[in-house]
Amino acid sequence: MADNKLVEIKNLSKRFETLSVLDDISIDVLRGENLVVFGRSGQGKSVLLKCIIGLMHPDAGKIYIKGNDISLLSMKELNGLRKDIGFLFQGSALYDSMTVRENLEFPLQKHFPDKPQKEIDEKVLNTLELVSLEDAIDKMPSELSGGMKKRIGLARSIITDPELMLYDEPTTGLDPITTKEISELIINLQKKLNMTSIVVTHDLICAEIIADRAIFLRDAKIAYEGNITELTNSADPFLRNFFSHELVKE
Repeated sequence: MADNKLVEIKNLSKRFETLSVLDDISIDVLRGENLVVFGRSGQGKSVLLKCIIGLMHPDAGKIYIKGNDISLLSMKELNGLRKDIGFLFQGSALYDSMTVRENLEFPLQKHFPDKPQKEIDEKVLNTLELVSLEDAIDKMPSELSGGMKKRIGLARSIITDPELMLYDEPTTGLDPITTKEISELIINLQKKLNMTSIVVTHDLICAEIIADRAIFLRDAKIAYEGNITELTNSADPFLRNFFSHELVKE
């Protein structure tokens, strides 16, 4: 695999009984790139992310991350690779019974069990500063707004200094102002930490801020690929209808 390709997906297919959600999908993701994945609900966007991180197994095809065929890795090797991958789940997926501090400590303790507590404390505080929420360190998730939960979820995702970030609908349920703030935070962190990102979204505000390139999944295939302006201004009736609908929702 070429050095500039962090992720290479070759002929990936995934079915659920009679439903094909990914059919012979091939995608290269370059280092430092923000790739946005569009598509209607049920079109395989989240399945694609789960296959990349190894939470789901494709029925056919290969996924290479940093040159590693993930299907050939042992569980120990896969978990080692996952240190370099951050995943921001749609609902932030914070542990309700843990404070913000404890939520951020958890991945460090899991992946770096020998790290001294002093270093963990410093890393937690420094990461919270990146998302401008250091004052929330001892709050419970129930005390946070939706936008704050997204920021804390993002902080937890980047605390292991991942090379690759996977975002599943990072702005769902947020108002337009908060959506813009979270999107700008994503792009700022990408530049500051030199991360590569794959972002599943239907949100045009988010996509227009962060996308270097965008693809559109339709009927289990990559139907369109290009920059975000080309997609949103496409003369294709299906795309025009999709994006005009999203603009109305905003």
